[in-house]
Amino acid sequence: MTENMHSASGAPLFFPAPAPTAAPQLSAPGWAEGYDPSQGPSDIRLDSGALQAMTAPEMEQQILELLMCLRRQSLQDIANGPAHADGTPEIDSMTAVWVVSTVGKAFDRPLVRLSSVRRESLRSVGGVATLIRQVIPAQLVIGAA
Repeated sequence: MTENMHSASGAPLFFPAPAPTAAPQLSAPGWAEGYDPSQGPSDIRLDSGALQAMTAPEMEQQILELLMCLRRQSLQDIANGPAHADGTPEIDSMTAVWVVSTVGKAFDRPLVRLSSVRRESLRSVGGVATLIRQVIPAQLVIGAA
């Protein structure tokens, strides 16, 4: 038995069809070659070598661009959102976990055990960038063993 999931007009009953959005313009150095941001957040590919070499401002830019892809918003919309006490955009913990997980995929392993992370580190773009920059060198040493 199949259910009719469309109204009489043909529109979906539960969720409106997403409006086509332009692919975000990405400038951070951490994107894998050939990555197409229009494919959506589940297909994000990052370059582990570029992530390892990033400065703090570059890592924050990379995270902002990840958020652009996830939320399908402009950089300006994300940057104009609520600011955390550290001056960077505030994010919720679930989004922070997604960012850490997405960056971890570039290294083919989880970056950190989230139960051991201070909650404050997961509340802003700056906090997540600092956390990632702290754990990447440790992951590379573990991966070399």
